[in-house]
Amino acid sequence: MVVFNLFITSFVVGFSGASAPGPMMTMVITQCSLKGWKDSIKIVFGHAMLEAVLIILLLLGLQPFLQDPTFLKIFTFLGSIFLSYMGISLFISLIKKSSLELKNSDPIKIPLPLAGALVSLSNPYWLIWWVTVGVTFLGQARSFFMLGILSFYVGHIFSDFVWYIFIGFVGQGLALPLWNKLYKIILYLASFSLIFFSVYFLKYVILG
Repeated sequence: MVVFNLFITSFVVGFSGASAPGPMMTMVITQCSLKGWKDSIKIVFGHAMLEAVLIILLLLGLQPFLQDPTFLKIFTFLGSIFLSYMGISLFISLIKKSSLELKNSDPIKIPLPLAGALVSLSNPYWLIWWVTVGVTFLGQARSFFMLGILSFYVGHIFSDFVWYIFIGFVGQGLALPLWNKLYKIILYLASFSLIFFSVYFLKYVILG
């Protein structure tokens, strides 16, 4: 019963975080509007694998290393460069192509699971959440050994899949003829948002 409560709590807390606007949501909407909702699964899968690796590192006692400002800044910088690349690539595609040509094109030139991991790494607040709030949850989960850790992880990741599959359907819906006049405007806003998040997170790297 306690393990089930841990799953539910992890799901609810994870869902509140997943639903917050950010670069992941922007990327899912953009990609799914161009290629279809199923791409949201691939993006979140990469995010889920990254979090699995992070949990293992935390269980091995590497929390102090992950909290190191230099470590945070290096990964935030690399992720921010990726966001900037993706936003600029999408912007250039919008200038060169018509709405019809944009559909079924692919602004992300790398495997989507890797893109999902990189967009997570670009956000310093994602890692900060894990080495603070996440560690607290993980401490409770460890009391129930592997079953507790799996319940925590599955509940947390399940919230991400539920939310972003929904966002994937929203993104795919934007490509319908009903939205044809607004479609390019929405994609322009998405490209600007990705560039904005890139600059915003780079500010963290520069100013701390």
